[in-house]
Amino acid sequence: MKIIHRYLFLELLTPFFLSLLVLVILLLTQQALLIMNLLVNKGLSVETVFRLLSMIFPQFLSMIIPVSVLTASTATFHRLASDGEIIAFKASGISLSRLLLPLFLFAAIGFGTNFYLSLKAMETQGLSLQDLLVRVFQKKLSLAIKPQSFNNFMGRFIIYVEKMPTLSHIDGVFIYQKEKKTGPRTVIFAQSGEILNERHPPGLRLKLSHGTFFQEGSAQQYIRFGSYDLTITGHHTDDSIRVKSIDEIRAEIARSPSPDPSLFRALEDRYKNYTYPFSCFFFAFLGIPYGIYTMRSGRLAGFVFATVTVILFYMMNTIDDLMVSKRLLSPAAAALAPDIVLAALMTALLFMVFHEVDVKSRLPRISLPSWLRRRRS
Repeated sequence: MKIIHRYLFLELLTPFFLSLLVLVILLLTQQALLIMNLLVNKGLSVETVFRLLSMIFPQFLSMIIPVSVLTASTATFHRLASDGEIIAFKASGISLSRLLLPLFLFAAIGFGTNFYLSLKAMETQGLSLQDLLVRVFQKKLSLAIKPQSFNNFMGRFIIYVEKMPTLSHIDGVFIYQKEKKTGPRTVIFAQSGEILNERHPPGLRLKLSHGTFFQEGSAQQYIRFGSYDLTITGHHTDDSIRVKSIDEIRAEIARSPSPDPSLFRALEDRYKNYTYPFSCFFFAFLGIPYGIYTMRSGRLAGFVFATVTVILFYMMNTIDDLMVSKRLLSPAAAALAPDIVLAALMTALLFMVFHEVDVKSRLPRISLPSWLRRRRS
């Protein structure tokens, strides 16, 4: 049995790593434009870009490892069934249940890896590569400025830049500044400017050229300037992208008389970091019926069913997010619901496999009406 277990475990590895490689490439192509922009326009080194990717990679891998586990299990059992090896095992007195040990070990490794990556993903959960630029370069806030977007700094400055040819030069500048709730509001337009990074304390120094300055209040000011220096200081990075723990989110919800829906979504995401890795077990065992039962339907039938299952799984996660935002479902229940549905589907299909239920005989027979049969004849 040890030889068979080792053989089956090794059979699972090849399609797993192949699927993982394909999915990683597909995910990286979504960030390809931003990566090229960082290398060419922002002037960042290849080492820095790889550092950024390493920070966001746990999010990527925690999403695609369960999918790769399902692909590997489906491909392996489909090949065993199509080559007649399942029948050979049964003829030799080896039942299908005795082949579950290597599959369980394979799923457990996927679970452990995904659980570790999910915990690592908490540090950067919900952050894009553009947001991670600020975390990597805490003293170079100019990297957080995205052209043709409204960039918020410390909740007091909104900066819009039409063009940013280099990391330090900007064209078409709009700045909106609000000091306090009752303080004056300031609007600045400038044709161009230069960005300098302040280190102590971290911040930005903008040297603007050829623009206008307008400030409302009891004494309104309207000034045309040839050059104007504006310094923005503060700890923008640490406050804006710090990820709260489960206890902190729950305490904030308890304190607030009308909690923000985003708090419930954030709490759901934290719970999913612990529940999502269990999908590796369910996906691994779903590969048995998908590989064996769909063998006669064609080579791709099992993968079609697996793809539909993955799509429905992620659709359930999205629907749960909406229900949590509408306060129709608790965050804990929303995090558990997709896994419960997968577990029920897995149990039903495995029951059919181990009891050798003939699916075709169980389906209702649908016959055409008599008038339609006469018309066809």
